[in-house]
Amino acid sequence: MSIPFIYKYKPTSFQDFEIQDEIVQILHTLISMNNLNILFIGHSGSGKTSIINTLIKQYYGNSIPSDNILEINSLKEQGIQYYRTEVKTFCQTRCSIPNKKKIVILDDIDNINEQSQQVFRNCIDKYQNNVHFISSCSNIQKVIDSLQSRNIIIKLKQLTYPQISNILEKIKIKENISIDTDAQEFIISVCNGSIRILLNYLEKFKILDQPITYELANNICTNISFVIFNNYTNYIINNELTKAIDTLYNLFDKGYSVMDIYDNYLLFIKSTTLINETQKYEIIKLLCKYITIFHNIHEDEIELALFTNNLYQLLSS
Repeated sequence: MSIPFIYKYKPTSFQDFEIQDEIVQILHTLISMNNLNILFIGHSGSGKTSIINTLIKQYYGNSIPSDNILEINSLKEQGIQYYRTEVKTFCQTRCSIPNKKKIVILDDIDNINEQSQQVFRNCIDKYQNNVHFISSCSNIQKVIDSLQSRNIIIKLKQLTYPQISNILEKIKIKENISIDTDAQEFIISVCNGSIRILLNYLEKFKILDQPITYELANNICTNISFVIFNNYTNYIINNELTKAIDTLYNLFDKGYSVMDIYDNYLLFIKSTTLINETQKYEIIKLLCKYITIFHNIHEDEIELALFTNNLYQLLSS
């Protein structure tokens, strides 16, 4: 049975990551210092979890002793009280490997409340001689200052176009996947900086086992074909407002929610060449406004017509 790409191309060393050399040097230095109280910052898909797993592997060696690692990733659902006793018991015993510490991993620490963060701050103060605390977040503003000050903060930048292209090229050659140049550019633009998404696309291409053209990539890599959004935007530019509204209503009738349409149109706007960067900025602001309406007030298909009218006014001005 073939191994899923997400596991097949899982990094096993820092050299497998397309990250800055400075970060790799810092991580090696922290391992040698036996000081891994680290807070990783990065958007979804930036590789936070993969880097943490690789860091642990580098710290302990090839064999990772599960009894020395406590991973907490459901605090939002369970609450800190659920884990308080377990964390305390775990931290009070020493690591089974000489001259090493135990490790507590807390994913998405920005998703838990201030009280829960305070508990982990206290744990760091009390058990730092015996335990490393490694955490990750997407929004540093939601992490309390006292917790930030007790960690070494490492920010993972979004991968650049050349970095993603380099990863794609390596896998494409290794898997013998044929991808047209324009299709490759499109794939990189819609994966939105996420290697996880890129790997999922490449695995689909491998299963398909045929040359990947721009048209084929367009159909495979988007929930809603960008051809539809291309036509929709052209209708607005050409003052064909009725056709534009009908296009979105047809998508709604096919089962796509209003949010599905907004989310996919946002992806389209980021990659299209139909409009300039200034217009893109204004359209993204408009989309954010309607997405906020959905979250705070309601979702109704009439919003699609109102959005289209606002978009028409924006592009006509």
